[in-house]
Amino acid sequence: MPNPPPTTAHRTASGSIAPAYFDRLYRAEADPWEYATSSYEAAKYAATLAALPRARYGSALEVGCSIGVLTERLAPRCGRLLAIDVSGAALARARRRCARLDHVTFEQRALPGEAPAGPFDLAVVSEVGYYLAPADWAAALDRLSASVGVGGHLVLVHWTGETDYPQTADAVHATARDHAAWDGHWCHRAEGYRLDVLTRAA
Repeated sequence: MPNPPPTTAHRTASGSIAPAYFDRLYRAEADPWEYATSSYEAAKYAATLAALPRARYGSALEVGCSIGVLTERLAPRCGRLLAIDVSGAALARARRRCARLDHVTFEQRALPGEAPAGPFDLAVVSEVGYYLAPADWAAALDRLSASVGVGGHLVLVHWTGETDYPQTADAVHATARDHAAWDGHWCHRAEGYRLDVLTRAA
């Protein structure tokens, strides 16, 4: 769901939303998007998990894990899960939430430049892509295509309501659909968001 709007002061040179914007939000409020309490978010997480083509993944990446609410739900489906976020304040809460999950690792990273190398057979990008300017999102897709193995899956979930972010949900998902590395497109639209699943092509 939408959050307090970023201003031009919160943009990087490329036009993406700067990491400091998110850290400021999480330092001011423990759960600024109400991930842990919103019925909308709970339904979206359930739909995300239901859309996963496999019952279990050996190695998975979650981009933009926030305070770890989806991480906690995704973890039982993964042999190993690396959850990343740009905000150190959010990651501190995520680590506490998932402290009992020994196979989950948290790291502070920003796309595209700090994308992990993998290999992964699943990457989940939920409510992250539209914070990146088009060039940065295209570069992030390149990095993800290099880290997800052939036959692996890329899951995109984004709010479709009006925002003042660098991109819309539809633009983010269209760029991924058009990327040469991703195939087998499947799309689900629900009230307020869209969910796409793509397969890493050979």
